[in-house]
Amino acid sequence: MTVLDEALERELIATADLHLARHLLALEAHPPPHLDLLVALTSAQVRAGNVCLPLDGEGPLRELGVRIDPQALTGSSLVGVPGDAGATPLVCAGRRLYLARYHAWEQQVIEALERLLRGDPPAVDRARLEAGLEALFPPTPGRTDWQRVAAALAVTQRLCVISGGPGTGKTYTVGRILRLLLDQAAPGSLRIALAAPTGKAAARLSDSIRALGARDPQWPARVPEAQTLHRLIGRRQGRVRSRHGPHNPLPVDLLIVDEVSMVDLPLMARLLAALPPQARLILLGDRHQLASVEAGQVMADLCGGGGRAYRPALAADLEALTGAPLPVSTQALPAMADHVVTLTRSRRFDARKGIGRLARAVNSGDLEAVLEALRSGDEQLDTRANDRRSLHALLEEGVLPLCARIREAPSPEEALRRLDERRVLCAVREGPQGVTELNRAIERRLGVADEGPLYHGRPVMVTVNDYEQQLFNGDIGLVFRDAHGRPRVFFPTDAGHARAIPPSRLPPHETVYAMTIHKSQGSEFGEVILVLPERETPVVTRELLYTGITRARERLILCAGEGVLAQALRRRVRRVSGLRDALWGGAG
Repeated sequence: MTVLDEALERELIATADLHLARHLLALEAHPPPHLDLLVALTSAQVRAGNVCLPLDGEGPLRELGVRIDPQALTGSSLVGVPGDAGATPLVCAGRRLYLARYHAWEQQVIEALERLLRGDPPAVDRARLEAGLEALFPPTPGRTDWQRVAAALAVTQRLCVISGGPGTGKTYTVGRILRLLLDQAAPGSLRIALAAPTGKAAARLSDSIRALGARDPQWPARVPEAQTLHRLIGRRQGRVRSRHGPHNPLPVDLLIVDEVSMVDLPLMARLLAALPPQARLILLGDRHQLASVEAGQVMADLCGGGGRAYRPALAADLEALTGAPLPVSTQALPAMADHVVTLTRSRRFDARKGIGRLARAVNSGDLEAVLEALRSGDEQLDTRANDRRSLHALLEEGVLPLCARIREAPSPEEALRRLDERRVLCAVREGPQGVTELNRAIERRLGVADEGPLYHGRPVMVTVNDYEQQLFNGDIGLVFRDAHGRPRVFFPTDAGHARAIPPSRLPPHETVYAMTIHKSQGSEFGEVILVLPERETPVVTRELLYTGITRARERLILCAGEGVLAQALRRRVRRVSGLRDALWGGAG
């Protein structure tokens, strides 16, 4: 058995990776040793969410007992080096091997961020900024107000990355940053864009900003609605190039992007390529959440080890603006460290009880603390068995009554609101605890088989981007009869209304009473029923568990065994890329 066959047998590669390797190796007269294996593994790494294949003895090469000398690859016509500009299908950069397009995307992100870091800081009226900070952020004697620090940083720098869990005030802070920046600019001169990876996340960002404006009589009227990143940059079906890019930059001076943990490397590369040189960029997200479904972990790489200590010069400047002393690093830090702020104080969750206590214990990987939180009797938390009988009883008790209320709603807008009251989230798609089985079980109990596939009250999730309909993978809608009794599929709009799509125009989709935790990113629900598999599986990680828990606003029902919980806390998502090293070096 060859090493390539062994990799296939051990499921380190798939048949598609094998075919790619054979196709490329047919173009090479004298390939270096193991090049077919390296091609297949690099392809497999990308499908697993990594950007590249490590050649330093870690990862799949270590599992197979194969050692690679990167220098031996440089003579191959298939393997180029950085700067070859796409002349080869593979690129070897140091001790990492890339598919060429992923190396190009990574370099685009690195170069765009370095331009932001190196560029001259924007002109700021410091007296006006100090007055604005004092007015918008009440004094907090005895502690550092990190929201105030984030606002000062965002106004004085072209790049600001704000990380924080649910309820830590990211959108509250951004709302006040908008006020400060508009106060700095001449009337009508600041062109603003708000965006997020999914329609749901964009709608939530718009709702949050709109709610801030409703409570603030001085809120400016010229803050636009948020939109999806695809819509912002003009991604078009069947087109390689987006409408906006280096050739046609976005007409913005300020770009704010929410839920950046969901943004994969290719999309971030396209977004930054469309950012004009003079624009500011503010990125919001939660570094502890799951990484994007596709390759990369951009938010985690951007944050590195930063967010709570700064280089002396910036710390002194921010202290002068905010009136609060900031921690100064005792070690040399890269430039990126001065552009990251971490918010930790949650206004939604009390870190000492309930959902907040559980999320904090999961983040720290402390099994005992997790079990103590679950056994505390807190009204926000409940646990159930996750065998088939127990789960189906829970569906009967907690999900079917909600389904009836959705079907009885007086309007599609109200039905969509009720849909978000409770959601079943699963770690896996298949099996007794998977999305497919639980959705089927709910539909069987509803007795909708005779009503056809698009029955009244059926929640659906789009699975393929449809640029013509402006519907994207992960968008959730609801089949609902209109005023004439005709079935239509309604999707929430950025303005809080619902738009109707004829069933014939609905893109590929699936039922979504239950959904994967991955697909729930960017959403939140009043109550979450979180279902983990009975058996240990590599997909259940600390990040997955944390993300599922923090989708709940008010109550969480966790269906999981202690063994699977323990395994999840030990297993971390460690995606391979060169972005973190480029920005942070050894400091991240």
